[in-house]
Amino acid sequence: MKIKLFTKVAVIAIAATTMTLGLSACSGGGNVAKDSEYKVGVTFSDLSNPVWAELVEEAVAYGATKDMAVTYVDSQGDAAKQVTQIENFIQQGVDAIIVCAVEANALDAVTAKAQEAGIKVVSYTQVVKSADAQYLVNAYDTGYANGTAAAEWINAVYPDEPVVEWGLMDLPKYPEIIDRANGIKDAIAELAPNAKLVATAPAEVTADGVENAENFLQANPNMKVIASIGGGGAGGAIEGAKSAGITDPAKFGIFGIDATEPEVKDILDGGLEKATISLGGGTAHGQALIDITADLLAGKTVENEQYMPITAIDKSNVKDYYAEMFGN
Repeated sequence: MKIKLFTKVAVIAIAATTMTLGLSACSGGGNVAKDSEYKVGVTFSDLSNPVWAELVEEAVAYGATKDMAVTYVDSQGDAAKQVTQIENFIQQGVDAIIVCAVEANALDAVTAKAQEAGIKVVSYTQVVKSADAQYLVNAYDTGYANGTAAAEWINAVYPDEPVVEWGLMDLPKYPEIIDRANGIKDAIAELAPNAKLVATAPAEVTADGVENAENFLQANPNMKVIASIGGGGAGGAIEGAKSAGITDPAKFGIFGIDATEPEVKDILDGGLEKATISLGGGTAHGQALIDITADLLAGKTVENEQYMPITAIDKSNVKDYYAEMFGN
């Protein structure tokens, strides 16, 4: 399978094994294999994010194959709640904690406390000072890849249009996502000079994407492009644009990040989404985090900062990607 890689920085490739797993609505996940050698606690900022929901379920299943009993909890966007969750993990005597921070700075003291107790700390997506290892996104380059795909489409479809209006779904409450949004904006400005940003709104989950797309198009009926910093916003934008009256996929483009199944399926079907940026996906990330944790618990030397792959998925490679990642 030939896939376009954006190599402005070195990335670490991950082999993804697809598993179909359901997520029950809950604030915590059950342990597996009570006699497992290691106990691992996982706390995530918001499990309504479909990629992260997939990730924690994979961490439970894959962890069982590594002799780990994995428990996950949902902080629901509450930084204080997440601190309490980590304190609870410390009291439970877990061997490792995996954390996707609500606010990274709020965790400095409690993660240091975990380390003092001999607990390994692995952070995901955000830099946490007291972490033994971190699995991170190169946020700017990821956004730049999204913006590049959008700019290429604008140049191909609207080369002679003096102004092509576009909207951005960002998420400024996370510092790393600000960099991702800046990458999108910079790429479009540099590569499609006739593009004009006319609307911006935050999107974290699918419902946000639906609402934003409807509002964007009501206020800007000439808009031709929506770019989103995540798969939730992009997936919602598909439905929101349709409900706002967009019927011709040849003339409207949505560009996402995360390569969720709804996004990839829409590209495969020739829908409104034209490209999405894969960072490996929830299943691959769950496996990567468990592998990193297993190495730390085994006493191996682990590089502190490791980065997700940046892969553009569009009509040129979507069929193979869909088959590999989603088994269809």
